[in-house]
Amino acid sequence: MTLATAHSRAAPDDRRITNVSDVRLRSAPSVSASTIGGLPLGIELDVQEQTKTGELWYHVRTDDGQDGWVQGSLTTTPLDPGRRDQTIESIVVSRLQSGGNFAARVQLFELVERTMARLSDSEARARFTLYRLRAMSSVFESIPYGRGAGDPYAGWIRDHQDAATYDELRGQWMVDPWSALEVHERYRGTAAADDIAWFFVVNGLPRECEGDVPCYVSWENQLDGWYLQSYPRGKHADDSNAQIALRLNGAMDNLQNFPAVLREFDPQTRCDELHMSLDPLTAAVTASTSTHKTETLAAIDRFAQLCR
Repeated sequence: MTLATAHSRAAPDDRRITNVSDVRLRSAPSVSASTIGGLPLGIELDVQEQTKTGELWYHVRTDDGQDGWVQGSLTTTPLDPGRRDQTIESIVVSRLQSGGNFAARVQLFELVERTMARLSDSEARARFTLYRLRAMSSVFESIPYGRGAGDPYAGWIRDHQDAATYDELRGQWMVDPWSALEVHERYRGTAAADDIAWFFVVNGLPRECEGDVPCYVSWENQLDGWYLQSYPRGKHADDSNAQIALRLNGAMDNLQNFPAVLREFDPQTRCDELHMSLDPLTAAVTASTSTHKTETLAAIDRFAQLCR
């Protein structure tokens, strides 16, 4: 039984937005009341009335006609029509840090796409394009290992296959790196371009070098080398340098643990191939403003010594 609760009329034009996924729309202002519907993340609500005592609940109506009660904590503060997109952006940024299950991440992705569709400002579109990449990556990360061919995952992957690729090594779907690069080129010159470029680096490439010496350096040059060439003074220059040092040192340490594999690298025939990545990577690190250049160049030099 639902206890009677005092209500008060809402202020005129009181609109709010759901700030979490799968908000339960209830028949009365109580968690024990029956659920009459579910509201996804980012849905706008017209507030009709609210509780006056106890936990705050709102009697709301959606634009498509759903009517019921929601907990106040699951909505934003009253919406300023002139700051609708800024309010949604704050929700998106918060939810990107929160994770959640597959359905919750899909709702976040859909909120980003709905918002992008009405944006005309190039800087705002660039930021939301970055959020779209991050939200898509988050959806892929939530798909259980080996379950991508089953429901509900297969349909979502199929609908976004133009920006998806499968990483055989990790057994996981991921954002296609070349699709991310295309996005970067589209928004090059915007304030968000640096972070879009860094997304490409963090997203990575779907492959494994399996002991092939030039491959390790090529991989770094295609990712962090490209970032440092594009943004030598970028906000992620320190992280990029540190990442190069960590990965190349780790790769060389591992190779030295397997001398037979390392001996398969023939300096007579493969040094030209190695230097095709070593030289631009060295130049990119040298030109960057990072404070980690010394350690990074030392890691690169461990590979260069194979050709001396």
